[in-house]
Formats: sequence, structure tokens, C-alpha cells
Amino acid sequence: MKKTLSLIITMVVFLLGTSLSASVDSGKAPKAPAGMAVISGTVTDANTGEGLAGALIEIEGTTLKVFTDLEGKYNISEVEAGTYSLKVKYISYEEKSLTELQVNAKDNSVDIQLEIKK
Repeated sequence: MKKTLSLIITMVVFLLGTSLSASVDSGKAPKAPAGMAVISGTVTDANTGEGLAGALIEIEGTTLKVFTDLEGKYNISEVEAGTYSLKVKYISYEEKSLTELQVNAKDNSVDIQLEIKK
């Protein structure tokens, strides 16, 4: 009985430790699955260079869209290689479109500067 209980406790501790270590974030940008790409970058104010938190970046013609984090950084993962147009929107700033964006199977960095509406 003691051996069985000891074995069960050991297995539970092992499984908990394994699941906790698997959920730890490495702090790196996400890697794209094979054959897919990641588009990442920063959206900033063109005048001050400050990151714009909450800007919307969407890939036109797809359902892929993300918002920037508190530093203005974004990652759009699982993008197939090809040519796309990005649209960027932020309150009180001019909407910006980037056309003919070539996305390859590697990681793609696209930094975007927005101008304040006049």
C-alpha cells in the first residue's frame, strides 16, 4: 500500500513539474510553423518615435489582424508566403496602407510610422 501511494505521489509531482516547465514563456518572438511566416515590427508616432499601443494591423484580404502591445510591437503569425497589403489604423492618426509587401517563409520585420491627423 505504501509503495503504491509513494508511486502515485511521485508520478503526480513529475507530471506537474513537466506541465509547468512546458508552459514557461521563453520571451522570444513566436516561430512560424514550417512553410509559414511571421510578420513583426513596431508601430510608432512619426514625430516622436514613441510606440503606439493598441494600433490595429490587418492583412487585407484575410482574417489576420492584431493589436500592438504597450510598446507598439506586434506579431502576426501563421502567414503564408506571398504578396500582401497591410492596413494600420490608430485613433487620431492617418490610416496607413503598405502595398506589395513580400512575405517569405522566414521572419519578416515591418516597422510602421503613423502621422497625426490634421
